[in-house]
Amino acid sequence: MQQSNVVLRGGGLDESPHCYKRLPEVLAAHGSTIRVLHTLTPVGVAMAGANEFDPYKD
Repeated sequence: MQQSNVVLRGGGLDESPHCYKRLPEVLAAHGSTIRVLHTLTPVGVAMAGANEFDPYKD
């Protein structure tokens, strides 16, 4: 994360980037069933705080 200048602030462990599969691995698993047209690089993620109402939360 440090090499990519990623900073995790205020997120829980379930929001850690280490909880997700690596994109190249996921794409490789799909093999020839997909065609990648574009690759996007996120520059930031904003999430509501624990005290915010979320109508979509399970």
